[in-house]
Amino acid sequence: SSAETSPAQKKSCLNCHPQIAKGRNIHPAVNLGCEVCHSAAGEKEHHKNGGRMRLWNDMPALCFKCHKESEFTGQDIHPPVAKGMCDTCHDPHHSDHRDLLKDEPLELCFKCHAKEKYTRKYVHKVALGGCGARCHDPHSSDYPRLLSAQVGDMCIGCHRLQQSGMHIVALPGGRVHPISGVADPKNRKKEMNCVSCHNPHSSNYERLFTTKRKCVRCHKY
Repeated sequence: SSAETSPAQKKSCLNCHPQIAKGRNIHPAVNLGCEVCHSAAGEKEHHKNGGRMRLWNDMPALCFKCHKESEFTGQDIHPPVAKGMCDTCHDPHHSDHRDLLKDEPLELCFKCHAKEKYTRKYVHKVALGGCGARCHDPHSSDYPRLLSAQVGDMCIGCHRLQQSGMHIVALPGGRVHPISGVADPKNRKKEMNCVSCHNPHSSNYERLFTTKRKCVRCHKY
């Protein structure tokens, strides 16, 4: 039998569930008909299930009927995605927010990530645009922490004075500070990068330093 919902069936669903087709953004699947995602159920069975319509398949397999699975299977996967919890962030029917999100991007992220870590005295301007605006992929990535590129490459995308690989601030003796190619003072097994000294989200210290008087933690003047 066809998986499409007839106009009469669709109208019948909306008689009880008018909110499904309301909102600034409607999931295209809704316009194709309820039975694209849900299996048919008689009225008695429908009420027996607490008003829920059984899905043809569990998420995310159901979502992958339309969305490319390869875009959600990078080396680093956002935990809700890995667990197939698409509806943790997205409404499957409608939303007043872009991409069918359940809330504004930043507020949605704060439902799992502690807001105080991102709203200290000094906030990285790019973070105000939302985590996925430039730095993180909300689903999966081939880079750590769901970054869209390596840390250094991410930073010099905006901070072009550091493209040479050397920090702009001069050290005693006329030296300039490296931002790669040396061991991280905090962890000698890792290579130093921008976040060795700066918090990429927010900080209580100027220039987004991770601690007070950051330079003297490593350098003696």
